[in-house]
Amino acid sequence: MSSLPSRANLEHLRNEAKQRLKTMRAQDPEARLADAQLAVARDYGFPSWRRLKATLDEQTRERAFAAAYAGDAAEVRRALDAGFNAGETDATGRTIHQIAKTLGHADLELLMRVDQERDERHDDVKRAVTAIQTAASEGRADELRQLLDTHPDLVDAPSASWEQRTALHQAAWKNRLECVRLLLERGANVRIRDFGDNAYALHFAAAEADLAIVTLLVDAGSDVAGEGDDHHLGVLGWATCLDRIRDDVAEYLLHAGARLNIWSAIALDRADAVRAFVSSAPSLLSARMSRNEHGRSPLHHAAAMNRPAMVRLLLELGADAHATDDVGRSALTVAAASKAGPDVLELLQAAGAAFDLLAALTLGRYDVAERILAEDPRRIGAGGRDTVALHLLVAQRDVAGVKWLIERGVDVNAKRVLWDCNHTALHVTAEGGAIELARILLDAGADPGIQDDKYQSTVLGWAEFCGQPEVAALLRQRGATT
Repeated sequence: MSSLPSRANLEHLRNEAKQRLKTMRAQDPEARLADAQLAVARDYGFPSWRRLKATLDEQTRERAFAAAYAGDAAEVRRALDAGFNAGETDATGRTIHQIAKTLGHADLELLMRVDQERDERHDDVKRAVTAIQTAASEGRADELRQLLDTHPDLVDAPSASWEQRTALHQAAWKNRLECVRLLLERGANVRIRDFGDNAYALHFAAAEADLAIVTLLVDAGSDVAGEGDDHHLGVLGWATCLDRIRDDVAEYLLHAGARLNIWSAIALDRADAVRAFVSSAPSLLSARMSRNEHGRSPLHHAAAMNRPAMVRLLLELGADAHATDDVGRSALTVAAASKAGPDVLELLQAAGAAFDLLAALTLGRYDVAERILAEDPRRIGAGGRDTVALHLLVAQRDVAGVKWLIERGVDVNAKRVLWDCNHTALHVTAEGGAIELARILLDAGADPGIQDDKYQSTVLGWAEFCGQPEVAALLRQRGATT
């Protein structure tokens, strides 16, 4: 029976084989390393070194994923040192990085991010990869062809940026049909996921590209389900639940084998499917989307997608109109932020949803906002429960709302949790490149030297990491140095 030591490490076993080779050569000078490896493998009950390595790899993989769910960063670190591939996924389609993000294991998430961002490729290789991906992203097919002729081995190379997307991801995302076709002809792998979203090129195509590109990728063997992405939506969800609802892509994906879930059914106005989901699992009314969507419920989602029939149905099925998402917004507030129609707003108000400060500001109901603030002026002060309104309005690029809060004394340096990170509103401008709002906040006394609580980075660090040179330049003009 095969048996390996607890926490066996391939490097240790390789060293054991090298020591065994020295002993073997004392008796047989012609002995090879392969002979020593075979001897070591048989000592542990394996018929070959290859079988031993495969078993060890699987044990390392199992330990790594078990540690990920437990939030054991030290054990995952040992697995990485033992050769575990951080890009591997478990049965749910998620990498350890995605598991850590989903379960809130911050230390483990940062460990995996640092590990994935380490790029030891030669500068010449990085430049070639960047050139290939830029050509693919910008639709320069002739240039891309020449680059791939010169560097055929880099067709699937990940970018040097933290997202680690391939050229196929870039071409699909930017809707570059000829580049997608060329990359597939050159053997691009449709089953590679990026690091940032744990998504296939098909996810990006479903969200942004023409149906012709979606079809090409599926015909090339891409997984039409795509479970395990960072939004927890699958490919169909990317086509229906993010910035827009793509009915043609959704119909094609469903025909190709994709399956509805509660989120895509709501987005597509499939009342029968929503009823069936809730009938089989009533708890779905309280289900939550990913942190990218601030953990909104089905009712929040229907409001955000401006689906009045779905809002009405979910309320009839028992959805709570008062429930809040991860940043304290009701479905009415989300509807206001998403510019939903009056039917949605009226349905939610009729169900008892009341205006909060953020909803009032988003809808330009400053009279209501004044009354709310008058009841408790401290709500936007240091530690106030509504200081997050500043962060959310910045994210929504609502200049008027931000100015209204500043004029009434909002704490511009307050940290609030948004996107699973405790940071200031000024950090939010750096992530999205909101230069006008960055200037407004700085003029109001926002401190660019404050660090967030997750990455321990200042606003300048965020601007540089997120590729926002205008914001970075403004911060330096205002004295930021780190």
